[in-house]
Amino acid sequence: MFEFNRDSEVKKRIIEGSAVYTIDNFYKNPDEIVEYLQSIPPPVWKEKEQPSNNQIEFDDRRHYLWNPDIRAAYEYVCSICGHNMPNEQDANSITTNFTRFKDTSFNNFEDNYWWPHWDSGYNGVVYLNKDDTTSGTNLYENLDPDNEPPDGVPEHYQPWRPKSKYRLVKSLEAKYNRLVLFDGYKFPHAMNISNKQYFGDTYRMNQVFFYDTPLDELGLA
Repeated sequence: MFEFNRDSEVKKRIIEGSAVYTIDNFYKNPDEIVEYLQSIPPPVWKEKEQPSNNQIEFDDRRHYLWNPDIRAAYEYVCSICGHNMPNEQDANSITTNFTRFKDTSFNNFEDNYWWPHWDSGYNGVVYLNKDDTTSGTNLYENLDPDNEPPDGVPEHYQPWRPKSKYRLVKSLEAKYNRLVLFDGYKFPHAMNISNKQYFGDTYRMNQVFFYDTPLDELGLA
């Protein structure tokens, strides 16, 4: 099911000294993948985290499904970014994000960005909504390193962070079955919510790859 197109063009650009890759038409059968993922209700993400506004102001869910069919895609994407493969469990698992919002004052995207955060290395995101070209992924510069992200504040309690604390470096555009690959260790990043497309019953859907930064780049080798 997770066969990918090795002959699809890999586009590379340098953004503030860091390589960002884009591959359109990544999977051979994206409709089949979407149907498969939609057939399995995704669990609530960080369900036990408290305090939380998940399931109150928004609905944030994530699949984490053991499926060795994904491993070849993990290895291929790893060969592009050159970062370390994840552990055996993660390299054989399908991870997704399914997110939607309630139309309330809490979800104020005009003045705030949704939870800019760092990860341990390169991130790959495959967008899975056919009618979406706007809700891609934002890369930021953190302008307030002493306070952002806030120490001890759970993600789902105060996920919207003031735009004044960040500089938007680049907004990576969404497109159905497009893979974007960027350094989530270098850039604070998050989904770009800039309109009400997902304020209602429709989930913003993607499938993600996570990699680790090599120890020599961290100065730990």
